[in-house]
Amino acid sequence: MTSPAGARRAENAEEEAEHLIGLYDSDASKIMGILHSQLANLTGRAQTLLQLAGLTITVTGFSGTSIARSGPLAAWLVVSGLVIVLVAASLSMGGILRIRWMTQLAPTSLRASIIYAIEMRDAKTRMFGRSLALLIVGLALYIGSVSMLLLGNVPR
Repeated sequence: MTSPAGARRAENAEEEAEHLIGLYDSDASKIMGILHSQLANLTGRAQTLLQLAGLTITVTGFSGTSIARSGPLAAWLVVSGLVIVLVAASLSMGGILRIRWMTQLAPTSLRASIIYAIEMRDAKTRMFGRSLALLIVGLALYIGSVSMLLLGNVPR
């Protein structure tokens, strides 16, 4: 994806805050509304990640023993996949869905509040990336174990 001439990412939270303050003429409600919607987007994505993790756990409850019986490698794959999926879900809950209220900030300037919100958003975005990567690895291991079950039951 190409950027329009001169457009680039802000190098840090301070630069992004200055850009937002200038772009929206110091309108706190508009700026904080934008940051709020970005945090809400992350929350929605984290909930999707948790739904996938929950589905994996539920399916394991029904088919885990069948998968494990298909061989030691399949058993290791299903267990390791499930553990990694649980770690991803835990990171998502603790790092993205953990509540920090913006109103808990001590009285401060608009600029400082915006920087705090941007830094919180960036930290949650990084945690989402880690959680997503772990979920993908866990699901891949899990699919590997299911594939072994299915391939072991192919008529010869």
